[in-house]
Amino acid sequence: MNLAHPRYWINWFWMGVLRVIGWLPFPLIYAISAVLGEVLYRVVPSRAHVTRVNLKLCFPEMPEKERKRIARRHFRLLVCSLLSIGTFWWSSKSRLRRLVKVKGIEHLKRAESEGRGIIILAPHFIAIDAGGLRLSMDRQMSTMYQTNPNPLYDRAIYQARRRFNGTLIDRKAPLTRLIRSIRSGAPFYYLPDQNAGAKHGMFVPFFGVQASTFPALGKLSQAGKAAVIPCSNRIIPWRGIETVLGAPLNNFPLGDAYEDTLRMNQEVETMVRELGADYLWSHKRFKRRPEGEADLYKK
Repeated sequence: MNLAHPRYWINWFWMGVLRVIGWLPFPLIYAISAVLGEVLYRVVPSRAHVTRVNLKLCFPEMPEKERKRIARRHFRLLVCSLLSIGTFWWSSKSRLRRLVKVKGIEHLKRAESEGRGIIILAPHFIAIDAGGLRLSMDRQMSTMYQTNPNPLYDRAIYQARRRFNGTLIDRKAPLTRLIRSIRSGAPFYYLPDQNAGAKHGMFVPFFGVQASTFPALGKLSQAGKAAVIPCSNRIIPWRGIETVLGAPLNNFPLGDAYEDTLRMNQEVETMVRELGADYLWSHKRFKRRPEGEADLYKK
């Protein structure tokens, strides 16, 4: 495949822009994002609508004024994560160590010292890639990977996520490969909370709303003999990223797919309540509905 073909020139241009922005100090990137985020909130009304709907579904008791404040901050953080792509894809190890601070690393090290398999439960917070890269600097890790339809972007993403000690496992690969990887001792960075669709999803409450959810965590934990460690990633304005690892889940898994998936969603809820605007509210988490239910995002 000839990535120098003119049809990819615009893609090369934007890759170059991201790389140049990545050289900027993080406080300056955040300052630019604070302005552009407000613009994006107004010029992309469809995503702003999705964000407001999600917040209303998950926090119906919250005053509307507060939900709007969180939605606007979400867009500022979202732009910050996009403008920071070059920073985390191409910066040196020393710069990444300064920008991404890890708390709770003792939980991960304890599980590693016990020789256990490890699944890092990392919901879709905006800084999720930065946290995964930072953790992979010090140990072999694995995560699932879905091919990007644009071959240039696909190559860039693939190389960035493997630049340290990351192993990418294709989503279509046999589950046995993933289980072997977990049993080998390489922590699996698991992103659990996208809409699972009709074929693979199970409807389980998320903030009290039925959400199509992948029921895989309990099975992976059991088959891989793995501890499940919650992980949240947040943008600290003007400073960088904070990745927080929690204690492994107690009494998990139970062996019941529904109960284990419900427990997972509850753990995600706890992290979301703590981080607020950093969660990926602009994603249609409740897109797939139980039979007979209306589209929650229809205006």
